[in-house]
Amino acid sequence: MHTTNDSEIPLTTATESYQEVTIIGNAHGDWQPAKIGHSFIFNGTQHDDDNVINICNGPYAGSADAFTVSNSLDDTQLVLLLTQVANTLKKQLNCWPSSGLVTLFLMSIVAKHVNVQRMSLLPSLQRSQDMSAGDYLPCMVHNWLGERRLALGLQLTNDNIMWPELLINEATMQVELDASLEMPDINPFEVLLSDLVRQREQKPNNIKFSTAQTLALQVTTERPINLDMQYALLAALSNLPSVHWLSYASQEDLLTAEALFYNEDPQNNTSYWYLVDYQASQFLDVIRHHLAYCQQVFALTAK
Repeated sequence: MHTTNDSEIPLTTATESYQEVTIIGNAHGDWQPAKIGHSFIFNGTQHDDDNVINICNGPYAGSADAFTVSNSLDDTQLVLLLTQVANTLKKQLNCWPSSGLVTLFLMSIVAKHVNVQRMSLLPSLQRSQDMSAGDYLPCMVHNWLGERRLALGLQLTNDNIMWPELLINEATMQVELDASLEMPDINPFEVLLSDLVRQREQKPNNIKFSTAQTLALQVTTERPINLDMQYALLAALSNLPSVHWLSYASQEDLLTAEALFYNEDPQNNTSYWYLVDYQASQFLDVIRHHLAYCQQVFALTAK
């Protein structure tokens, strides 16, 4: 289902010329522009082919505009359309969307066929040991789980989008299920979310603490005193198979969990401690993968 209203998009002759498009993300690996139609690349990626259009996040390019565009059929018009779509998506993500997602949604309206490459919407949150405490990963500014939620809804309801990298390989999940040992009787969402939920409700005295809730991930900007316990909790959550998470998952919990994994403005707002802690960050991708799998199953079931 389109997130934007088609009638609100002021299509021009230029935008209507994008009938065959290829959107190429910034993941690792070799790539070549499509031989037919136009290819879209982002930020630091460069290519001199006539049919390759570079879209940059405005701040990344040092511009006051939301986006900068080069080599398109109408750069100014495309910037206006991208900005309109981005503002619509932001309301559903509670965060500014990535340039790739914005381009996808716009082209899903404009183009007859959209091919997406090198873009899983799950860039790594793992920090390297040489990063200083004040450094942040550029990908941390986007709500990737939220972007996957919207992208799954778009792809599963639009036959004109080819995006094999978006879907997590369910065959891998089946092997994981067959090989799994007896799992502990614990709801991983309570461990992951209970501290965040308590903060939102601001009624800590009215909440009955289960064993899982007393061992909750501390969703704070300050480094926890019981750091080793927090590392152990993150390790335990990452080691649970995705199918175990799925047995406890709900749409509400998955939506709540999105807020744990990003900081839209890390230069001005302090990040949650585990996003900028080297050891803690080593577990985040696996945990987020579990959530993305649950999200995908829900989306496929609702199709």
